[in-house]
Amino acid sequence: MKKYILLLATILTATFSGCDYNERNFDGFEDLSKPQNVATYEYTFAESDIPTIVKALNANKNAQDSATAKILNADKMFSASAEASTLIPYFLTTKYYAADVKSSAKVTYKYKEGRNETVTNLSTAPYTLTENDYKLIWGENVITALTPEKSPEKSIPTILTKNIASPTEGMFKNVEYYYSKEEPVSTTVENKIIEADFDAYPAGSGILVAIDGWINKDLKGNIGWQNIAYSNNNYAQISSYNSKTVNDVRLITKVIDLTKTTNPKFSFDIVVGKFSANCLSIELSENFDGKEANITTATWKDVTSSFTIPQPASGYTKWASAGTLDLKAYKGKKIYISFKYSGDDTSTPKKTTTYQIDNVKAFDEIIGKDVKNKELQYAAYEYKSSKWQLASSVISLQPSDYDAMGLKFLTTAQAPNYLPAYLKLKFPFAQEGNTKTIVYKTSATSCYADEYVYTAGKWAPNTFIIEKTEQFVFSNKGWVFDPTLHVVMQKGKADTDDYMMIVNYVKAHQAIDNPALISSYGDSEYYYGFSANYGNITYRDKDRSLDTTYPKSGTAAEKAAFMDQRTIEAIKIFLTLKYPNAQTQVNGIDQMAEVTGLVYSNPVSNNTNENWTYTMQCVGNKEWKYIQRESEYGTIEKAGE
Repeated sequence: MKKYILLLATILTATFSGCDYNERNFDGFEDLSKPQNVATYEYTFAESDIPTIVKALNANKNAQDSATAKILNADKMFSASAEASTLIPYFLTTKYYAADVKSSAKVTYKYKEGRNETVTNLSTAPYTLTENDYKLIWGENVITALTPEKSPEKSIPTILTKNIASPTEGMFKNVEYYYSKEEPVSTTVENKIIEADFDAYPAGSGILVAIDGWINKDLKGNIGWQNIAYSNNNYAQISSYNSKTVNDVRLITKVIDLTKTTNPKFSFDIVVGKFSANCLSIELSENFDGKEANITTATWKDVTSSFTIPQPASGYTKWASAGTLDLKAYKGKKIYISFKYSGDDTSTPKKTTTYQIDNVKAFDEIIGKDVKNKELQYAAYEYKSSKWQLASSVISLQPSDYDAMGLKFLTTAQAPNYLPAYLKLKFPFAQEGNTKTIVYKTSATSCYADEYVYTAGKWAPNTFIIEKTEQFVFSNKGWVFDPTLHVVMQKGKADTDDYMMIVNYVKAHQAIDNPALISSYGDSEYYYGFSANYGNITYRDKDRSLDTTYPKSGTAAEKAAFMDQRTIEAIKIFLTLKYPNAQTQVNGIDQMAEVTGLVYSNPVSNNTNENWTYTMQCVGNKEWKYIQRESEYGTIEKAGE
């Protein structure tokens, strides 16, 4: 179930001490003195709570409330006809009757938006055909595509029947497979021995590569090869930058069994950045036993010369093959290959070159059968009448569709902007009320489905049942709805963490022309100054001077003013990213936001670290207006002052 979290932090008492917003919307809020039972609550609204609200509505004895009571009682959840913002206060009055003014409650509840079972079942991870699946169809493991002879419509049901345990009537499964219009021919093929593209493992700055059977060990320091995700691609990355130590990091493959090979080889792709010294070597061992404790006692042969390792004068190279190592000399043996990184962040000059590797594979080149050309295809299958069959009524976006949109995947936020245009082109003669179920990929490993309806000459998404969390506060008028977004920015390495959102934004925008704006670890940026590693917004001159627009020769006040405006700009971007569906009003109340971030080393402040809370107002689609900011030390700065 998709969740929309409207409020992510409990409300602070100080928030209401001097805010014009509260005075406008909560008349008399400031007038009550000395509350004794200020509390914060979190509650998940249950179906069993519905009768409490229904009883209160009927007690009002008016036609409108009686009608609302009937709708709520029938649906057993909130909807546009029975809004939670006006009805939940009835429940809170009985649930938290002892609460005092300024108490708050976050309530999670179900909201009826009409999402049906079909789109829910289709919003699952896809099933990707494996080499074993193709072998099941062909009887050979080197043919890695379906063809007209082995058609998807006939082959995929066989594969799903074998792999999906206990399917139920009406179950859907998204399937990914390769298809060739031509039949297989005799050719040289790669029989894989080991392969690692890092896509199937958790990724992000600070997350170490952890593949079953592989070793990732720093023999001298405390770093390691990290599994990094960028531009919808995962890869392994290493650098001694800021390690403060000497590093001897080994990323060692699991055993490569060459006992039954004909023409074995080894290859990988590479990117090199911020070159300062040759830090990477590729080594091979015949007597290593796969145990971490015996790395240094094994004999390792340096085979780096078999590969092309770039040495860029500046910046980063583009992804390219490092070449291929011929392993015929090791046929009949079992070997290990190590990516050895020798870095030093303590030396002068430092040895901190960044290396990124991907598509690591050992394979045996043999004569077999395979298709010359193949294309990735997506399809939806349904278990119907006790068998799997193509769900012909479901539209699965194809790779060519994403290419036409200029995207690799389609997020749920982007879908309403792209899918109506796609459906208009695909169904130019659609009639009023026509519906289409459409499946699209939101990432390499996930799919999402929507139902679209043709209404008044346009395609629009049908509504779903979703889960919402909203906040209510207790005023002198009782419990009232409060849509203010309260966010204390959190640091972290995941792409969805607060500071990292701005880091990724700069990566995709300003850093394209100026890569120096991103730290070597990829978790800090120096255009707005946001760091997911330290959890702050740096005003430090050393960091911000990496931005070519920064007034390096300005006074401390001029620099601070420049960075203040940049921070406000970044907070606006942050809110559009974190709350892409925010509206100007929620149930008649202005949508406000209070975002707290930590500013480090402001040149005009005596405080090395200073939390600032920025008050913003949503004034349009993905448009926020700056109202004021307040320091934890009491300084208040309003817009225009």
